[in-house]
Amino acid sequence: MGSQPGQGDVIRLNRPSQQQFLRAVRTGHPLIIEGCAEELSRGNTYSLDFLQRAAGSRRIEVDRRPSRNAPQNPRSRPDLQRVPFQEFRDRLATEAFDGPRTYLQDDVNNMPGLRDFYREPGYLRDVTVTRTKLWVSGRGLVTPLHYDPVEVVHWMMEGSKRWVLVRPGLRNLYPYGLRTKAAMFSRVDPDAPDRAAYPRWRKVRPIVFDLQAGELLYIPAFYWHRVESTTDHNVSMNYIWLASPWKMARYLREFAHAVPFVRWQAKRISAARATGQADRPVRS
Repeated sequence: MGSQPGQGDVIRLNRPSQQQFLRAVRTGHPLIIEGCAEELSRGNTYSLDFLQRAAGSRRIEVDRRPSRNAPQNPRSRPDLQRVPFQEFRDRLATEAFDGPRTYLQDDVNNMPGLRDFYREPGYLRDVTVTRTKLWVSGRGLVTPLHYDPVEVVHWMMEGSKRWVLVRPGLRNLYPYGLRTKAAMFSRVDPDAPDRAAYPRWRKVRPIVFDLQAGELLYIPAFYWHRVESTTDHNVSMNYIWLASPWKMARYLREFAHAVPFVRWQAKRISAARATGQADRPVRS
């Protein structure tokens, strides 16, 4: 990577109080919460068999990718499809490590059978969760370096993921242009940065760590992150809420880059609800 990675900017707490959680969030640093696995899962494990029963006959949304570590295409949106869960499982079982890959990423409200088998983190009671999203992937799948204009708590339900985090900013991260369909994505691959093409990357200090099953990760809005699934079977859940007006104003340029994606996503969600492909959002 461009500089020596570390974990100095990540706060790690074991079963913090609500006050400790909110205090840590106000620092603007990423936060890992340990010790909540049994409480969140209610003692359940999340196998593919279990998830298929939860999905039932509903079609779940998957992203088709040309390879496990494909860069984001600035000319097109993700290749999203709705398929039966069995079809998703079949694809996972036959995928070659470096061949085309499939990534389940759907609103958890589209799998209502899952709701009775987990508990929403109590730390979120003071925020308004706008979306809860389920992710399922196989080993080696990479989400390229990007940022989100929302606050996120990521619960690792099964498996583990390796995270590369980078502080907010645009200049040293080389995002795609505003007129592209990947304006929140970096052109840089942190695993193999092209230092000749992206010389300012050497100023970046990545934060690298593995998030293990049962752990929660708070990702501040506008923090860059790259994520790689490191076990054969990875299941996680995102809880999303809006950043404060103060943070939006502070990162106005980053927010401007995100506007086209936010509009596209809002249209997709509205269309899915109108056709009955996704339920209206509710607290889990």
